[in-house]
Amino acid sequence: MLGIFFAGCGPPDTTRIELRAYLARTKSWAPVEAEANRTITRILATQFVDEAEIRRQIADSRPRILTHLEHLRGYAPRSPDIARIHARYVAAWETLLGGYDAIEQGFSSGDYAKLARGREAMEAWRREIEAVAGELRELMEHFGIEAPGVLESRSRPGVLQRSTQRTKSSARPAATA
Repeated sequence: MLGIFFAGCGPPDTTRIELRAYLARTKSWAPVEAEANRTITRILATQFVDEAEIRRQIADSRPRILTHLEHLRGYAPRSPDIARIHARYVAAWETLLGGYDAIEQGFSSGDYAKLARGREAMEAWRREIEAVAGELRELMEHFGIEAPGVLESRSRPGVLQRSTQRTKSSARPAATA
């Protein structure tokens, strides 16, 4: 199946070279991903009861994501494989911002459906980040490229979502991967 998938994807050397460069970039993007994931975990832990805390979390997170998106949009892959994966990665971040907007609109209007859409967008972001990592892993395997540690952890399903349950009496915050 991978042979069919990669058949029309441009010269293998170009893709291999660009894949290595893209993987190097993902290392610098990992801290932004990790912080976004921690923010999502903190928001979800409130169960949407603490509006002020959620708004604070979003206000703190949004500038980092906007800066990250600016950098991502400035990168134009030449390889069709990398371009497709990168477009999916950018779209995931745009989805997360849209989720933040929906949550804020939901609180402002009292429209709980918007809060639900915001929650769904945050969960979709996690799924997409893992899916992008999985696609990169497939390309790496196809070209025989070793995985950097950052991608390894993201490409395993459930890694971004892993957390511990917390009760109201718990003194420790939820831990994330």
